[in-house]
Amino acid sequence: MGWFDYGRIEGLPSQYPPHKTPVTVDVLEAGFICAFLILAICCYVSLATPRLKHYGYLAIRVTLSLLIGLFIMLANFGQEWEVSHIRTKTPYRVGTGHEIDAEIGVKIGLRSVNVTLKSEPDGPLAHEIINYNERFEWTWDQGNFGFGPFAGLLQRQFRAAQYRGVPLPILWIIDYFVIDGEGYRFGRFYRTAGWYTHILIWTAFPCWLLAVILFRSVIRYGGYFLFLTGCLLILANITWSVVRNPADLVIPFEDAEIVMKYGFSYWLCLFTGLLCVALSITIIVIEAKWDTAISIFFGIDPLTYSATNDIQMNEMQPSTSKQHIDPNELQTVFLKRKTSIHFTGAIQRIRKASLRPREDQQPLYGNMETIKEESRRRMV
Repeated sequence: MGWFDYGRIEGLPSQYPPHKTPVTVDVLEAGFICAFLILAICCYVSLATPRLKHYGYLAIRVTLSLLIGLFIMLANFGQEWEVSHIRTKTPYRVGTGHEIDAEIGVKIGLRSVNVTLKSEPDGPLAHEIINYNERFEWTWDQGNFGFGPFAGLLQRQFRAAQYRGVPLPILWIIDYFVIDGEGYRFGRFYRTAGWYTHILIWTAFPCWLLAVILFRSVIRYGGYFLFLTGCLLILANITWSVVRNPADLVIPFEDAEIVMKYGFSYWLCLFTGLLCVALSITIIVIEAKWDTAISIFFGIDPLTYSATNDIQMNEMQPSTSKQHIDPNELQTVFLKRKTSIHFTGAIQRIRKASLRPREDQQPLYGNMETIKEESRRRMV
């Protein structure tokens, strides 16, 4: 007997069956949450500074920016745009005649429908664990009619579930989404609504990225893109509500009915849209009235940001207002529109003192007519 031969009479490597556990959390959603938490922690650690006020502004910006991005991704890939949960008696498998007292849950997302079935073992089924979680996807083609190789993804997965022997309540629910004819086109309408909704949410994601980038250069434009992000998310909610189905989906069981209602992902998308709109309006109003304060909050040099605003305002003025100025006839003092709140008063006092004439000297503007008259005589 060798070092690694214990328990291996057949001489082959040990093989163990897979340990099947019930699905308790969506792996994709958990991955998004972990990814954004890692980004947030890295930002908090790497950008730490002893200046508490500056670090507080930074923490607020990072938290809000990452939360909005996380909410957009969770709304896009979330499985709870519509949900329903009931407890009822229902047949377990076809041809057996056994009924179970089960909890049934249905979750509809933009790309799939998820059905859960859970029951306590009792009677003839005491030896069997009844804890199912089945997902049926429909991304994105409707496919040909029937269940062949060119049919839709949902239809093919439904036929595969029948071959696997999935419990009857799950097949009964998915059958409402598979049928595509007459008045039963729930699957088609939900697939179409999910298609348009996910396009709008995916469009909102790059707008959010552009807003985050522009907040480091031109705050006003960042507010505009954040407002566009919120409008797209709200439009996604409206599109889902309008396109999803002309009639409400009701699936009857023995003791209860499955009636769909808006779930967590729907309200999360709506909340994120309203939050983006409110933040963008607030930022735009503050930038218009207190641009120095908003530039300090976003970590931008107030002097540079004020100069950028002055250049933009001058470019917006009509060309007729720009006239040639003779330096021999007019002296112009250029003052910045705004500087930082710490140096505005001091700079203005220095400039006023430098321009104030002494008592023994006649002001320059008092000799302007004399200078002009002497200039004309010399030219003649």
